[in-house]
Amino acid sequence: MQTYFHSAVPAWNETFLWGVATSGYQSEGGFNRSGQPQNNWALHEQEGLIASTGDASGFWTRYEEDFRTCQAMGLNSFRLGLEWARIQPSTDPRSTRVPEFDYAALDAYADRLAMCYQYGLEPIVTLHHFTHPAWLGLDAWLSEQTVDLFENYVRVSMTHINRRLVDRYQRPPIRWIMTINELNILGPNTYLSGLFPGHAQGTPALLEAYNFLLKAHIRAYNCLHSLYQSEGWLKPLISLNTCSSDLYWSDKALWDLLAVKQRGIERSEVRDYLYHNARQLELELEKARLPLQHDLTTQFGKLGRIFANFYGSRIINPQPLSGFLQELEESPFPSVIDYVAIDYYDPFFVNNVRLPLWSQFNFKAKGWMAGLTGGFMLKCWDWRMVPEGLYFYCQYYAQDLQLPVMIAENGMALRREPDNQMATPRPDGVTRSQFLECHLQQIRRLLADKVPLIGYMHWSLTDNYEWGSFTPRFGLFTIDYANGTERLVEDHLGDRPSETYARLIREFADHSPH
Repeated sequence: MQTYFHSAVPAWNETFLWGVATSGYQSEGGFNRSGQPQNNWALHEQEGLIASTGDASGFWTRYEEDFRTCQAMGLNSFRLGLEWARIQPSTDPRSTRVPEFDYAALDAYADRLAMCYQYGLEPIVTLHHFTHPAWLGLDAWLSEQTVDLFENYVRVSMTHINRRLVDRYQRPPIRWIMTINELNILGPNTYLSGLFPGHAQGTPALLEAYNFLLKAHIRAYNCLHSLYQSEGWLKPLISLNTCSSDLYWSDKALWDLLAVKQRGIERSEVRDYLYHNARQLELELEKARLPLQHDLTTQFGKLGRIFANFYGSRIINPQPLSGFLQELEESPFPSVIDYVAIDYYDPFFVNNVRLPLWSQFNFKAKGWMAGLTGGFMLKCWDWRMVPEGLYFYCQYYAQDLQLPVMIAENGMALRREPDNQMATPRPDGVTRSQFLECHLQQIRRLLADKVPLIGYMHWSLTDNYEWGSFTPRFGLFTIDYANGTERLVEDHLGDRPSETYARLIREFADHSPH
């Protein structure tokens, strides 16, 4: 029987959070065209290297409709992001001047969050979801100044928004906060693969970025806890989220670094501590005997995983992370994470390799490394479904880190071009409703086994902009982009996943001991 260190669990609303996850840039619309706020993807859009976001899924104007829909489905939470580029905007993608804050934009975010509360949805706010203002430059996370500017953005934004919620709407300050989304994807995609905008590439750049990203998280954590304490607000619950991976150095290592102070690890012991934890994860994965497929491509994947683990174990060095470790040591708080937030898709490296397709080697648009990666790695609509892995990661992280776990994202992609010329089933034939059935069965297991699970956020409410393309479809509600942003209950396969999700939540409530 698993045991969990319940005394480490912070006080939180014990109502299980059922929700959806969204992000600003992917959903709101209104970025990177003439006269609009510019972010670090602006030049890629304007040069035609990627699709323009345009109105995205129209959330900025359709938010009340979306909140009402979520309430009708039986949801009680909603994860959404603040967009730094909208809050501290510049309309010139090449400007490097630090602009003033747009308090009208902050009021607009507060108004949306108040509406979220009005429809019975607990807001879960992400402060940075892969994007930053264009005025910071493409390689913002290689600069100490970005850490200072991020801390100021967090302080100004959350102070203004929370005061407006309290004073104007008589609503509580935001309780659930994630500082930085998937830094284990942001870093490598920017500084190794070139899939995200950036100039500098290579291992030194990646480690420098991790140093500043982790440091920025600590600054935000300390800033917000101090702010809430000084204002007399209920203590916030703050974390970041990572994309689950069976490569220790790509995921779990970051959580273990954040726990160094809490665990009493001296700086001279960090390397050995990480190596020990890497071996422990390998042992736990072997013990779990997860049902992974075995075919020709997974054999190549096994070789790739061996190399990736070898590479990760060699590059992780406490010295490039010394700024972060110093910030951690000087933090006035005993811990800098209040819960663990994971995004679960297909975390198994062996599943992500395919036989190369020449049509996917897109060297011109994204550079040689991104083009090479695209040729050999599965597209998101090909990701394999391993629902048992969701149980493994939640129970392992809860037990090892002695913290409650939130599933901040979980979803699957279908393929449908914006002009509807290609709208195909997944290779495995799985529908989103079937995906939901399988994964919520694992939620039932976790709760039955008393794993301290906070909530489940499905990615995403609607189809949205997926980092350069509208083709991957993750929505409970689909959008026919050729005809606007109307939310459609039935997808192009005849599936109605929003109804399935609503039914499954009702079934949980019917069988709840409370």
